[in-house]
Amino acid sequence: MFGTIARMQLKPGSFEKMQALVKAQEGRQAKGFVFNNVLRSQSNPDEIWLMVGFEDEASYRSNADDPETDKMAQEYQQLMAAPPEWHDGEIVAMTQAENAAGV
Repeated sequence: MFGTIARMQLKPGSFEKMQALVKAQEGRQAKGFVFNNVLRSQSNPDEIWLMVGFEDEASYRSNADDPETDKMAQEYQQLMAAPPEWHDGEIVAMTQAENAAGV
C-alpha cells in the first residue's frame, strides 16, 4: 500500500466546514482507494492530520493527478491557515482490531 499523512492547520472555526467537505466527498470512489482517516489534535482543535491509503503508488499518483482531486484540494485550502505538510510513503504495516483478534 502507499499513501500520505498531511498535517493541516485550519482557520479558526473551520473544523465543521471541513467535516462537511469530507462528508460530501465520501461517495467518491477513486481507483485503488483503501482508507481515509482524519485525526483532530487534542491540544490544538484547529490542527488536523489526514491519513489516506491506496492499494499501490500508481493508484495514489493517479488520484493525485485527477482534476477532481485538485478541485477538492482547492476547497480544503480555503479552510486552511497555512499550506499543508505532506508526507508520502509506503504503508508497511496496518492492523485493524478485527484482524488483530483473528476474526
